[in-house]
Amino acid sequence: MALHVENFLLIFVLISSHMLLAKTNELEGFSPALATWYGEPYGAGSGGGCGWSDDVQFPPFSAMIAAGNANIYLKGKGCGNCYQILCTRVPYCSTIPITVTITDECPGACNDVPFAFDLSGTAFGAMSSPGQADALRNLGRVDVQYRRVPCNYGSTKIAFKIDAMANPYWFAMTIEFCAGDGGLSSVGVASDGSQQFRLMKNIWGAVWAVDVDPSFRGPYSFKLISQIDEPVIATNAVPSDFVPGQSYYSLVNFRS
Repeated sequence: MALHVENFLLIFVLISSHMLLAKTNELEGFSPALATWYGEPYGAGSGGGCGWSDDVQFPPFSAMIAAGNANIYLKGKGCGNCYQILCTRVPYCSTIPITVTITDECPGACNDVPFAFDLSGTAFGAMSSPGQADALRNLGRVDVQYRRVPCNYGSTKIAFKIDAMANPYWFAMTIEFCAGDGGLSSVGVASDGSQQFRLMKNIWGAVWAVDVDPSFRGPYSFKLISQIDEPVIATNAVPSDFVPGQSYYSLVNFRS
């Protein structure tokens, strides 16, 4: 009888060790953070802090977005970065990571912890087990694990949303849907088929601008450089008769 008990204990220890190892491997590369949510329970959140406004409700963002605290938003340099967020609080969470894009800043209390994500109601609910979305949202806040991952927007190409104040002397735009690294370290613009790119300035969020004159006419091409991906050139992506406030899609993306 004692031998059977010893065998049982040995098997139990082996199984427990295997489960612990599997859990450790599952969380490899993840770090602790706090997750909260804002807006409507099934809302899309906001892209205001990055210049994307209500675009976050439509594909490819599809409301899977978050506002980051200072260490995530990085004074706008974190706009477009993508993260996996893993909630393991049973029974509320599915323990399957979701992927979100940083589209806004979460100031104030979000900075009471080193890393915090304020998710849209839709994204926060997406962490839940079946039937537990409302119960999870009722918690208001939950400890999570997070890690930076490449952005993947499928077949969607990089888009240029012309600033509403753009004019013959000031050209500005918001850049959307950059795959791979997600952010940009440098943007150049060339006019009318030229390969002479003028450097644009990142004035806030994902908004880039440059002073021009009426001779600087489209179609406009762009040279986009990220921190880790090969540069891409979006040729003739914006026409000369662009409409301020309208988005124009290129034919390229990083890692495409």
